Amino acid sequence: MKSALPPLKLPFDYCDTPELRVLDLSADGVPCIPVLGLTHLGKGGRPTTGEEHVHDECIEISYCKRGELVFESGGRDYPLRPGGVFVSRPNEPHRLKTYPKGLLMYWMFFRVSKDSCPLIPLPKNEVRWLTATLRDLPHRMFVGGDRVGRAFQRLFAVYDHEPRRTPQRTLRMRSAVVDLLLSVIDASSGGEVQTCDKRVERVIADIRADPVKVFSIDELAAQTALSPSNLILRFKRLTGLPPQAFRNACRMERAKEELRSGRRTITSLALALGYSSAQNFATQFRLATGMTPRAWRNDS
Repeated sequence: MKSALPPLKLPFDYCDTPELRVLDLSADGVPCIPVLGLTHLGKGGRPTTGEEHVHDECIEISYCKRGELVFESGGRDYPLRPGGVFVSRPNEPHRLKTYPKGLLMYWMFFRVSKDSCPLIPLPKNEVRWLTATLRDLPHRMFVGGDRVGRAFQRLFAVYDHEPRRTPQRTLRMRSAVVDLLLSVIDASSGGEVQTCDKRVERVIADIRADPVKVFSIDELAAQTALSPSNLILRFKRLTGLPPQAFRNACRMERAKEELRSGRRTITSLALALGYSSAQNFATQFRLATGMTPRAWRNDS
C-alpha cells in the first residue's frame, strides 16, 4: 500500500490571512481533506479565485454563512443564500461569480483517491460508502442549516487550538471531518434549494392561474426572496412583460375565454375580473384587442 497520496494540482496557493484561509489538513492525519477554506471579506479586496476551474480528484463543498452568493456551473447560475450548501463534483467546471462585501463562506475539498492509499482511517466499506454517497448526493444545492455551519466552525477550532503533533489533535481532527461530511450528507436529503428563476416561475404560474388576484411588487419580491428591481428584471426575462402588465394580459385571456363561452353578461364578467365597471373593462379590452367585448363575443 502506498504511504502517501501523490501531489494534488490546485488552482491557488495555500495561505492564511484574515480575508482568506486555505489550509492543508493532510499533515493532521486527514489526507482526504487537502483544502479547508474560509473566505471572509470585510472592507478588503476581492480574492482572485473567481475564474472557472475544475478539481480533478475532489468534491468541493461550500457553505454560505453570510452574504448572497452566485455560483455558475454548466452555464447555469446557482444563487446561494446564508445557510445554503453548494457542491461541485470532480472535473465539473464551476466558479463563484459574486464576492459581496461582508461575505463569509466556508469551503473544503474532499479528495477521491485514484489509488490504494486510504483517504481517512476508517474501515474500507465505510470509506467506499462515504465516497460514493458524496459523489451521488441527491441535490447539488441545498439548505445546510446551523448543523453544517457548526461543523465547519468546529473543524477550524480544532485546527487553530489543538496542540500540533499530538494524538488528541489527530483524533479530534478526524472526528470533526467525519462529523462535517455526515452533516452534509444528512442535509442534502432535505430537498434542493429553489433557484431564483424557479421561484419566479412559481409566481408566474400563480398569476396565470388567478389573474384576478391583486398583488404588489413588494409582496412578490418577498415570495421570491429578491429585491423588487431584480424580480422585475427576471420576470421580464421569462415572460417578456413586467408583473402587472403580465397580470393584465392574463386577465384579457380569461376575458376572451369567458366571452366565447357566453356564460356571463359583460357587466358581471367585468366585475368578476376585478374591473371597476363594464365601461372600464370595455375600454381596456378595446385597447388590447381593437374590438369591444360585445363585438368579440359576436365574432367568436
